[in-house]
Amino acid sequence: MSAGSIDGVITFAAGLPGFETSRRFVLVASPSLRPFTLVQGVDGGAPSFVAIDPRLVDGHYHPSLEPGDLARLGASSADTLLWLALVSAGPDDTATVNLRAPLVVNPVSMCGIQLIATESPYQIDHPLSAE
Repeated sequence: MSAGSIDGVITFAAGLPGFETSRRFVLVASPSLRPFTLVQGVDGGAPSFVAIDPRLVDGHYHPSLEPGDLARLGASSADTLLWLALVSAGPDDTATVNLRAPLVVNPVSMCGIQLIATESPYQIDHPLSAE
C-alpha cells in the first residue's frame, strides 16, 4: 500500500469517465453478490458500480496494458493485477458488460485506472448471460 493511503481504499487518480471528481473507492464482495463485486465510492455523493471479472464473461479475455498504464498503476508487467468490467442493467431485465473499458487495480499500490481503448476487439455492451 502506498504511503498516505487508507487501508482498503483504491485511488483512481484521474477519477472515472463521467465521475472525474470521485477518486476513492472500495470493493465490496460477498457470497450473496457472487460473481459480482460492488465498486463503492467512499466520498459523499460518489457513485457505485456493479462489476465482474471479465474472464468470467469471456474466457479468452486478454487486453494489454501500455507502459504508461503500468506506470500509472505503479506496476510492472510481472505484477498480478485485478481486472473488473462494469455491468449495466437494461430496461428489460438484461445486462451488458463493458469489456472495452475495464477497471484495472494494482492491489499493492491500491491505485486503479479505467482503460479507455479506442481500438479493441471487445464491446462496450457485451451481453451478460446467466449461463
